[in-house]
Amino acid sequence: MNNSTGNEDYSTLLLINRIVYRDYFLFLIMAGTCGNLLTAVTLLRAKLRKYTTCQFMAVCAVLNTGVLLTNTLNLTFSLGYGIHVRSLYDLGWCRLNVFIAQWIRGLASWFLVIVAFDRFRQSKTIRRIPARKNPMLFYSIFIAGFILLILNVHYLLFLGQRVSLDNQESFLACIFHKNSFDPVQRFFAKINMWQELVTIIIIPCILTLILNIFIIKNSFLNPVNNEQLKSRSKSRTRRVTTMLLASSIGFLALVAPAQIFNALLFDPDRRDPAAYISFMIRGNIFQCFINTYYGASFVFCFASSSIFRREIKKLLHRQYKAKHILNRAISGPTSSHEVRPFILHAQVSTANCSSCSRINEYVLERTNSKRATQSTSEGQELHYQQ
Repeated sequence: MNNSTGNEDYSTLLLINRIVYRDYFLFLIMAGTCGNLLTAVTLLRAKLRKYTTCQFMAVCAVLNTGVLLTNTLNLTFSLGYGIHVRSLYDLGWCRLNVFIAQWIRGLASWFLVIVAFDRFRQSKTIRRIPARKNPMLFYSIFIAGFILLILNVHYLLFLGQRVSLDNQESFLACIFHKNSFDPVQRFFAKINMWQELVTIIIIPCILTLILNIFIIKNSFLNPVNNEQLKSRSKSRTRRVTTMLLASSIGFLALVAPAQIFNALLFDPDRRDPAAYISFMIRGNIFQCFINTYYGASFVFCFASSSIFRREIKKLLHRQYKAKHILNRAISGPTSSHEVRPFILHAQVSTANCSSCSRINEYVLERTNSKRATQSTSEGQELHYQQ
């Protein structure tokens, strides 16, 4: 009875793994990558890129795409298809792959703090700082990237070890092995998860939450009285702010709780199969929450801001409109004036010109007749005088 129950539990776990890592994650990678890149292109259009918040959020969308193509793709291959991409080649490939994935993930988290700080700083000032005169974007990328490089350099130097499997085969374990004979491996195996949790999740979440509270206070509850800005500019600024708030709330609601609970409930020493299966199912649910955020930048911006929806409509309809006008122009002379208004304009212009020419001819005829009459009368008077 216990064996049959255990087999059913394992079959349920395998089914969940297949649905999550094969189907859902594959869809998330494709749809999320396209949506994030479309979000970045839209935020860098002329009407939106004048706001530094939109520039920062465009970088966040690109970084979220990097997370999808590193962490999410690795989970899809390893847990969905059984292909351990990070262990296919040598130790250098393993370390470089994990280092880049963790560096991009950390930069994506800290960039939310940077964009929240920039929005908070803008919400306190009367005049909006032009994006061209604000070099904070490049400085922020450089400083945050350098700090995260230092915090993640242990992946590049010490990660990975070859272990012997049960069938005496050698396998490259691209992790920090807690049962290794190397003390460095054991040390990082103990502190690595908590170091990642504190530097990538807890501190960015706390700072983002505090800054967003002040942003809401300064932008909506007690806004700075700015008589120099028009009401339309104020409305656009608030719509840009709502995009940031939506992305921040998504990070706080999806990534932070799932990552914290995943770290607290992580216990690889459990020998009970039921407890292990329960842990794996919870881990799958947490991974769905975490990776859904990184593929939902377009959803957050589209649902929270009408100015973003308007720019999306302009971007998507620009090529179609130009092509549609070209097709109407070459459709032939049998088209009606309602379909081709420029032909109607040309015909009206021609009619006006023809009526003008007839009026001019009439005026010239009257002028010539008057001149002829005047010349005849002058000739008669001259004859009588002689």
